[in-house]
Amino acid sequence: MHPVFLIIASEIFALVVIYPLSRICLRAGLPLWPALLVFIPIIGPPITAYLVAFSRWPKHPFGR
Repeated sequence: MHPVFLIIASEIFALVVIYPLSRICLRAGLPLWPALLVFIPIIGPPITAYLVAFSRWPKHPFGR
């Protein structure tokens, strides 16, 4: 596969995922910058998933 194809596919994925991910961050009380990390090709989505999964959620009753 050509590397340009992978970058384009990653950016299309980011455009599809950015709205739901930003809503999750807002409802959990997190800042929006983890949602914007999705736009970093290839490594952004796993980093974002890690940050959202393992950070404390201020608006959640149990803090998780």
